[in-house]
Amino acid sequence: MYSTKAFLFSLLLLFAAPWNRARGQDKTRNFLYKEYQRAGAEKTFADLPNFREQKLAAISNVIKSLPPAVKASLLEAADKAARFTWPSLTASVYLQYRDNGNRINYEDAQFQRRKVLSDLVAGELAGGNGKYMPQIVNGLWLMLEESTWVLPAHIGVQKAGSGLPDPAEPIVDLFAGETASTISWTQFLLRKELDKVSPMVNKRIDFELQQRIIQPFLARNDFWWMGFKGGQMNNWNIWINTNILQVALLNINDEATRNKVIDKTIRSADFFLNGYPADGGCDEGPSYWGHAGGKLIEFVNWLHIASGARLSWADNELVHRIGSYIYKMHVDSNRFVNFADASARTIPPPHAVYLFGTQFRDSLLLNFGAYLAKLENPDSNSIKNPSLAFFIYNLENRSAWLSTPARAPFTAVNWLPDLQVLSMRSKAGTPEGLFFAAQGGHNAESHNHNDVGNFVLYMNGKPAIIDVGVGTYTKQTFSADRYKLWFMQSQWHNCPTVNGVQQQAGRQFRAKDVNFSKNQLSMDIAAAYPSTAAVKQWKRTFTFNGSHESLQLDDQWELTEYKAPTVLHFMTAIDPDTSQAGKIVLRDASVALQMSYNATDYVLQVERQEVADRRLSPVWGDHVNRITLQPKSQAVKGKSRILFEIKKK
Repeated sequence: MYSTKAFLFSLLLLFAAPWNRARGQDKTRNFLYKEYQRAGAEKTFADLPNFREQKLAAISNVIKSLPPAVKASLLEAADKAARFTWPSLTASVYLQYRDNGNRINYEDAQFQRRKVLSDLVAGELAGGNGKYMPQIVNGLWLMLEESTWVLPAHIGVQKAGSGLPDPAEPIVDLFAGETASTISWTQFLLRKELDKVSPMVNKRIDFELQQRIIQPFLARNDFWWMGFKGGQMNNWNIWINTNILQVALLNINDEATRNKVIDKTIRSADFFLNGYPADGGCDEGPSYWGHAGGKLIEFVNWLHIASGARLSWADNELVHRIGSYIYKMHVDSNRFVNFADASARTIPPPHAVYLFGTQFRDSLLLNFGAYLAKLENPDSNSIKNPSLAFFIYNLENRSAWLSTPARAPFTAVNWLPDLQVLSMRSKAGTPEGLFFAAQGGHNAESHNHNDVGNFVLYMNGKPAIIDVGVGTYTKQTFSADRYKLWFMQSQWHNCPTVNGVQQQAGRQFRAKDVNFSKNQLSMDIAAAYPSTAAVKQWKRTFTFNGSHESLQLDDQWELTEYKAPTVLHFMTAIDPDTSQAGKIVLRDASVALQMSYNATDYVLQVERQEVADRRLSPVWGDHVNRITLQPKSQAVKGKSRILFEIKKK
């Protein structure tokens, strides 16, 4: 079977249905539309035909200037794609999500089709000279004949509900937008070549884009992700709007229709930006940032370049902070802070980071973009092609990345007061030493886990105290049974279980009195628990000492009554050494993290949790461990102090 590669699997983890969107909006911002109006609205794109010609010529010139080895790698991938047998997308496979919750089988096959088409188009551009056109047309035709471009997990918004798609009600979801992007890029790059095969190909593309994307987008305001009916936006809004804007700029020839689409995407995208916290923090986490803040900069860049630079947001500090967020959550290499559904291992799109750097002339972001590009693709003789749009970005930026110093900022202190997330490291400019991140927040964040007061620790860039993350998405992940999944629960995070009761989901379950000053973060997490926990106060204080490479965790609590044991939990992927009373040692290579606690006050337990999930096991291995400290006292008032410190071997 043709491999869809890691990118396609990572996409599987990103396009979940909306979940607990609950940030407050600033409806007065409208930064995008105000700039659009200032520049002259639709008049801004009067030179779009020239833009298209210049864009196509620029891509062609970059392709021609590629070294022979790079072209050879693209042709090799295209040769493999030319032998590909296109998978069927049957009704029974589509219905598996409705019938048993399986979303993988259909999605894998759908993604394979798009990935193969991307390889074929790249090969044709690199010197195929018509060789790959028959297979390109095969792939296009199959996609154009698909009953829907909407995933089974998303079709339930139609009036007919979950099941097979209703042909009378076209729905626009994330991957209708992604498919439209792939098809529109193919047409833009190979329009003349497609006409040589048959003029009906381009005619069919225009028809399907109009029927499946443009008409429903212009006719409806009730898709939740648009924002016109209220509600809080997440990555769906900006991701879909970016793809639809791209279709308009590259493929819609009727000027009046194109202007309507451009206008509406900008108005809709403002709902996404209006809801962003002032600190630029992404509550969906770093692995979602690429399709949230990362899509925002793509959207802004499209408007900027297609308008001949008449539109610019280069002085917008909120947009700049949205870009800067990504390096603030960076630990080392492909390790990022992963609260909520984010993954502990990810490589944000290098082009998005680099676009932020270019837009704001920010050397930290430029260098970090080059760093991520090298991390994603250390082979300078190849170009990553996870999707056709990303291939073009990687192609266009290849030369700049090779000439830009590849450096991660490794900033020492990053406090996001709106998101209530803190990251600190013992030494600025290096991953060496102790890295710490913690969060307050609430339990209605986008892609929420019940994890108020959670934290992580890394030693020399390697995980010690961890956030496990989320498993492969299933029907249960975004259902009423979400919190029956073990990795969603507070007892499987670095949080206490109070009177035998875990944290609960909802906006009201949150941290209070959150304060950060210099090296200390404190919060009261009592409100994260329901009334059955009988907790009056739980003050959690983190004191970070960079020079000593240590973190002191102080918990002080008061219960209204004792019902059941109250315990402290700590998650790790390392098998702990508990041979010495009062000390727990987590060893990795030449470094170790030591947890020190008062052994006379606690009963220690270490539990092994098997991990067989295809998303989690590549990150953590076949198991993780939960360290539990249970106070021996049954007093309603108590306190604890645990010291985490790096010990050199």
